[in-house]
Amino acid sequence: MKKILLAISLAAVTLGVIAPASAEEHHPVCHKVKVHGHWQKRCH
Repeated sequence: MKKILLAISLAAVTLGVIAPASAEEHHPVCHKVKVHGHWQKRCH
C-alpha cells in the first residue's frame, strides 16, 4: 500500500515540475484567418 501511495505522489510531483517548464517554452500557435477577402497566417 505504501509503495502505491509513494508512486502516485512521485508522479504528481513529476507532473508538477514538468508542467511549468513546458509552459515557459510557449510555441506560437499559427492559424489561417481571412482578412479583406484573402487568407493570412496569424501566430500568437
